[in-house]
Amino acid sequence: MPDEFHSAEEKERYIQSTFSTIASRYDLINQVFTFNSDRRWRRKTAYYSAVGIGGTALDVCCGTGELAQALAERVGRRGHVVALDFNHDMLEVAREKQRQRLLEPQIEFIQGNAMELPFEDNRFDAATVGFGLRNVPDYRQALREMTRVIRPGGTVVCLETSKPVSTGLRLLHGLYVDHFIPMLDKMAAGRQGPYAWLARSTQAFLSQEELAQVFRDIGLINVRYYNLFGGAAAIHVGYKPANPISPSHTGESS
Repeated sequence: MPDEFHSAEEKERYIQSTFSTIASRYDLINQVFTFNSDRRWRRKTAYYSAVGIGGTALDVCCGTGELAQALAERVGRRGHVVALDFNHDMLEVAREKQRQRLLEPQIEFIQGNAMELPFEDNRFDAATVGFGLRNVPDYRQALREMTRVIRPGGTVVCLETSKPVSTGLRLLHGLYVDHFIPMLDKMAAGRQGPYAWLARSTQAFLSQEELAQVFRDIGLINVRYYNLFGGAAAIHVGYKPANPISPSHTGESS
């Protein structure tokens, strides 16, 4: 299990392999990691996207389609959700769930790269990413691409692991990541592997305010974040300026 990557390509290969390995168990993993809160958090993420009936939304790093489903429930049958992921196996799980009518038919699943989205400028009302930003080779570039493809006034929303706000929660989170998750790996695979790496990657990612500043740096405005489970996860929201020529960088966080 690598502690660091020597190139973006090396990280991308590892992430591809990891998600192919766990695709069939990914939904269960999310339930375990979030104490069965992940679906509720995804519904909140869809709510903060502000996309409405008949709207269009893009979900980047869509995985097995759970956040795309929450968006589809908001846009209704007259709306459209595009769900993009770079991993074939994860998309196959999502498509099978759709065939079983566990996901709405207005979701279109496509394979693609978050670093270079295959869409024209200003196409969507909102773009979301759930538990995927920390896994892309360059999270700034992914956020820039998400911003490019939404209309002026549209929203970029990120649900991601973050930093617990209290000392007690930070200690518990550290014990959970350092001891419980590796034990889960060994029980499932007999070795330390994908689950432990995914958990450890949460500790290495940005704090709430650091990610909020990245949102501002790429030109999003009125930036806010909302802590979940004491800050173990957070939802960040930013808006594409109506006048993209001179965006403001003075968003606030709460």
